[in-house]
Amino acid sequence: MKNKKIIPLFCVVVAVIIIIIICIFPMSAKGPQAMVLPTTSQQSMPIQKTPITTVDYNLGKGFLKTPGKVDMPYMKQGVLSIPTGKGGPYPLVVIIHGRHGIRDYEHISEAEKYYKGFTYLTQSLAKEKYAVISIDVNPEQYEVYKESIEDGAIDYGNSKNYERLISIYKAHLSGLAKAVKRETSNFKVDLKNKINLNDVTLIGHSRGGQGIDFLATSLKKEGNKSIKGMISLAPSKNLPNAPYTDVPHGFIIPEYDFDVDTLEGQISFDELKVKKGRKSWANDVFLRGANHYYFSRKLDLGFTPNVPSDNVLDKNTINRKQHETFLTNYAAEFLGIIHGKQKPKANFNANGVAPQKMYGLKVMSSMYTPKTKQIFTADKKIQVKTSDMKSKYVVESVDKKRNTAGYFKHPIETEFNLNGPNLNLLNMQWTNKKGKATLPMTTKDFSKFRTVRLLIAQDSTNKINRGKDQAFTLVFTDKKGKQARIILSNNTPALSYLYGVEETSYTTEPFWLGYTPLTDVRIPLALLTNVNKSEIQSIGFEFNQTNAGSIMLREMVLQ
Repeated sequence: MKNKKIIPLFCVVVAVIIIIIICIFPMSAKGPQAMVLPTTSQQSMPIQKTPITTVDYNLGKGFLKTPGKVDMPYMKQGVLSIPTGKGGPYPLVVIIHGRHGIRDYEHISEAEKYYKGFTYLTQSLAKEKYAVISIDVNPEQYEVYKESIEDGAIDYGNSKNYERLISIYKAHLSGLAKAVKRETSNFKVDLKNKINLNDVTLIGHSRGGQGIDFLATSLKKEGNKSIKGMISLAPSKNLPNAPYTDVPHGFIIPEYDFDVDTLEGQISFDELKVKKGRKSWANDVFLRGANHYYFSRKLDLGFTPNVPSDNVLDKNTINRKQHETFLTNYAAEFLGIIHGKQKPKANFNANGVAPQKMYGLKVMSSMYTPKTKQIFTADKKIQVKTSDMKSKYVVESVDKKRNTAGYFKHPIETEFNLNGPNLNLLNMQWTNKKGKATLPMTTKDFSKFRTVRLLIAQDSTNKINRGKDQAFTLVFTDKKGKQARIILSNNTPALSYLYGVEETSYTTEPFWLGYTPLTDVRIPLALLTNVNKSEIQSIGFEFNQTNAGSIMLREMVLQ
């Protein structure tokens, strides 16, 4: 009788233990329960209350040596903001505006003082304890043509490699150097020992966003190592030999930039990533809903038909204040990182999850760091094991005869793209939740790295994705068959559907308006708790989160 009572009690105890184990360590028929990649966001910086002084300054008239028949007169003028009272020397930030039409370079009207469009930024960054100037670089942007000379235009010639910008910059820095030594008072404020001219960050908008590359490189060749960082804001790419100075570099790419409509800043970022020997990090943010002009208070959408008149697009655009808030926070955080005031997080942390939002706005971002290990590239076209789905290697090409990627467009369309006019991609498409694909790993030891990064996008031009953000599960399998599953939910920014990608037919043949840039999915390897990270055999894709979809994969790297 005793034994008969003990047996049921034993069974009850065992059952309770099993239930507890299941609750603590939930299992599925396929292995450990998948972990959802967390969503992150970049919060706005608290506004500093540092008292500041802002002045308009004019260092007098200058003349630029030109390749034309006449030297170009110009005014050495700008805006300066700096903390008030004792303190310093403060790092210097120099803002370079873009290209705009000017009638008389010797007498620029108030409406044409485009450098004043960034006064809000000079003031905001000065409150963060930086000295900030926005300078008039209109003469750099001048272009003259044979026809215009015949119509009476002055032949100043054309700046070929931003040599005018370099001369203008040096003139302003020379004036600051004298003021810092108290040799002049042209800045209307006492600058003695208040600016560190050996610590300079450049911020360039539009044409100025590429000009700062040439400026920084020219200074470095002369032995001037003052440039510590650069931010290119909606930059153009107008020259084939653009240099990339080896300092931290940030790129902000507006989603609806129909001035630099081929999103050439993305192309520059892609070139920078493959530059051999680079030691500095670079960051690229695709700012959803942004346009080219609202970063400057001197510009508005009347300059070009910047955003199509489409109800869907109108609902997804951001206003001027949001543009300014984003740029102010991005620049302040960028400066804080390179000056050691704060640690990189979210967007600026290459080993963290890429953010869904920055400063309250939707973004898709990428982060480059040196010392990475490529574990997959579509260039090598390795065989993909699939079931219940289709995979194929496609080519995005500016040559329609070579293009096999349909309407999908990652920015490559410019004659100055040094990476070439073609981009290899792996397209994976599924029509049910049973679809799977597996990529074998030649590099198996992940243990020496902190993150695996996928450069990926959904194909918003494919009707199978219409109107929905995508999701799927990544499966890491080790030598013994143990698996770790990471769900990339529909909150993953790189898998977002872009409403700006719409087929139009107002030209002779249909084309797709807008781009779907490939951006980062970053997965911290610390999340892979169930596998031996030194013996990873494969990375699989289980398309079990949505009923149908199509994605483009460019590469995977360890970093």
